[in-house]
Amino acid sequence: MGTYIKINDVNFMVIGTYKKTNVDGDSENAQREIYIPFTSFSQAFNMGDTVGWMAITAVDEVPITNIKEQIINLMKENHKIHPEDTRAIGFFDLNEQFQRVVSLFGALELIAYFVGILVLLSGIIGVSNIMLIVVKERTKEIGIRRALGESPWSIKKQILMESIFLTIISGMAGIAFGALIIYGINYLLEVSGPVMMFVNPSVNLGVVTIALIILIVSGLFAGFIPANSAIKVRPIEALRRE
Repeated sequence: MGTYIKINDVNFMVIGTYKKTNVDGDSENAQREIYIPFTSFSQAFNMGDTVGWMAITAVDEVPITNIKEQIINLMKENHKIHPEDTRAIGFFDLNEQFQRVVSLFGALELIAYFVGILVLLSGIIGVSNIMLIVVKERTKEIGIRRALGESPWSIKKQILMESIFLTIISGMAGIAFGALIIYGINYLLEVSGPVMMFVNPSVNLGVVTIALIILIVSGLFAGFIPANSAIKVRPIEALRRE
C-alpha cells in the first residue's frame, strides 16, 4: 500500500489490494489483474473521453450472444452509423468462443464415458470369470453345505458378497491410483507454474461416491451368473467330484 508501480513509463500509486476466489480454478490468473480508475487512465495516457474498447456482460443466466445484436444496433444509432455497416464497430464475443471450448470438452467427455463403460464391462466380465473359477474349485464344498441343509440363497448371497468385495477393492485401488496421479499433476503445476484451465485439478467427492455405487452394482452383475451356477450344483454330483 502506498508504493508505486510503473506502467508504460507512468507511475501509479497502489491504493488497495484485492483477493479473488473462483471455484472454476482461474483465481490465480484473475489475481494478476490490475484495476485503474478510468479518469486516471484517461489523464495518464491523454485519452480524454475517448474509449477504445469496453467490455459488456449480461445479467446472470443470460448469454451475451443473445443480446449482442441489440447492443451493436444501439451503438450504431448513437454514433450515427449506417445500420448495414458491419465494419464500423468491431466486437469479440467471448461467450461464443467459450461455447466452442465447452463443446470440445463435451465431446471429449462423451469419449471418456464411452471408454469408461467399455473398461467397466471388461472388468465385470473379468470378475465374473474369476468367480466362475472360484465356484468350480469350491464345488465339493458347496455340495457338502447343501447336503447339510444350507439354503441356496445363503450360498448365492456369499458368492455375490465375494464378487462385490472383489469389485470394490479393485475399484478403490483404481481411484487411489487416480488420486495419486492428480496429486502428482498438482505438484508439477506448483513447480512449473499454473497452466490456463488446469489450475488445481481435483476429483469431486460426489464423483467418488457415484463410482462406489457403480462398483457395487457392477459387483452384483459380475457375481450373478456364478451365483446362479453355484446354487444349481447338486449335492450328490458335487460330492463325487475330486
